[in-house]
Amino acid sequence: MPETIPPVPVVTAVSGRRLWLFRLSAMILCPLVVFGSVELALRLAGYGYPTSFFLRTHISGHDFFVPNAKFTFRFFSAALARPPLPIRMAADKSTNAYRIFLFGESAAAGDPDPSFGVGRYLQVILRERFPKTDFEVVCVAVTGISSHTILPIARECARHQGDLWLIYMGNNEMVGPFGAETVFGAQAPSVGLARATLAIKTTKVGQLVDALAGRLGRRPPSPNSWGGMQIGLRGNLPSAGSASPKTWGGMQMFIEGRVRHDAPARLRTYENFQRNLEDILCAGHRAGVPVILSTVAVNLKECPPFASMHAVGLDAAQESAWNKTYEDGAALESAGSCRKALALYQEAARIDSQYADLQFRMGTCELALTNYAQARRDFELATDYDALAFRADTAINQAIKAATARHVGKGVYLVDAAEALARRSPARIPGLDFFYEHVHLNFDGNYLVALNCAEQVKSLLPSAITSRDTGSWPTAELCDRRLAATVWDRQRVWQPIFKRIAAPPFTGQLDHAAFFKMCE
Repeated sequence: MPETIPPVPVVTAVSGRRLWLFRLSAMILCPLVVFGSVELALRLAGYGYPTSFFLRTHISGHDFFVPNAKFTFRFFSAALARPPLPIRMAADKSTNAYRIFLFGESAAAGDPDPSFGVGRYLQVILRERFPKTDFEVVCVAVTGISSHTILPIARECARHQGDLWLIYMGNNEMVGPFGAETVFGAQAPSVGLARATLAIKTTKVGQLVDALAGRLGRRPPSPNSWGGMQIGLRGNLPSAGSASPKTWGGMQMFIEGRVRHDAPARLRTYENFQRNLEDILCAGHRAGVPVILSTVAVNLKECPPFASMHAVGLDAAQESAWNKTYEDGAALESAGSCRKALALYQEAARIDSQYADLQFRMGTCELALTNYAQARRDFELATDYDALAFRADTAINQAIKAATARHVGKGVYLVDAAEALARRSPARIPGLDFFYEHVHLNFDGNYLVALNCAEQVKSLLPSAITSRDTGSWPTAELCDRRLAATVWDRQRVWQPIFKRIAAPPFTGQLDHAAFFKMCE
């Protein structure tokens, strides 16, 4: 019997398309499996920190939300992170409560003493006018943050029974996280890249990579070397490295980060602010919460620029002529000849008008000559051209007004705090009447901003509350009594201010000694 030869199995060739699909799936699935496994292991081991702004806790038989002290770890290194203000907010709002969330940075928080900040004054003002309503002003403002940080706070607050949002932000856009002058990591990245970075840091793997990269001490890019998507270092997780401060040093940390007013990084930061502000307003709209958006008031008259830079393209002869004219003008101004000094400053401006100190000197002379409208414009330009942008400038306030205009009819309302303070200032130019230094409001400033916000709040209150209107706003003196603000408190809060203005970058300002004396 002949031997039977088994059939040869037919091997079907795998198509090129299927092969590439397999390879692509392996390239995606394998890293995801590894990432998921490491993430799970880190979570089981208790590694990392929570990234929400609020944490739920149980106190005396009731549930409350308190701030997460590590919330800003995503935006700063742990050594530099600024904690939120102490808050205890009921998880379930009482039926008699009207909850207002106050967003912003240190000025909104009430630096140097939050006990007497705008939020505290607003709460007292509203309770005095409508005494049978429990107004809760929950201040979620944090020192050092920017709109990149405020956006996730707002999205979280949208879930916490807010009746109204009040936004007073814009001073930190250049120096805060992802700003053009920041020392906390990548400078002026695109909004998409910034948000991707923050999203990665919500994972335990991202937090581990960030911590390891911080120990390696890799240098973040400078504002002058920013190259679009090239944030380069730290595994695309920009935060503080060796070039960043190791401890919080206040405004001194930024003195090397000067950026021209028209630098691409600065312009990109304005664009990012507009995008973040738009998304904050959209979050409020989706939550059905009306939003009061305020312009940001700054000290124009009695706070010289922190740094000045010449216009690009000046040749040696032009710069020499500018310096001679400027110095001669300064000598005349010191001698009290403001009119002659102004003429020389205007001549210098025809060569280069972008030098911030020049604009400030022109404003000072115009003020002395009672040309108040021009003086204010000069002071505003001095702020706009300031190469160390610690103050909200014209572009920031214009963006705030434009955002309000775009959301007309969508529950967004404008309070022009900058103009409100100007109306109450001599020559309509805000100065030390309402500020401790460059942006932080004193007692009178906080009361006035709160009062203007309260006027807008009143128009949005339901009839159940306005029906119990006492008919008048409390005076500043009454509010001080309710807040237990004494003469001693008014003197005490100056101590950290004196320490602040006795150090850089204040010591680099024009006539710093005179400015220091005015503050006294």
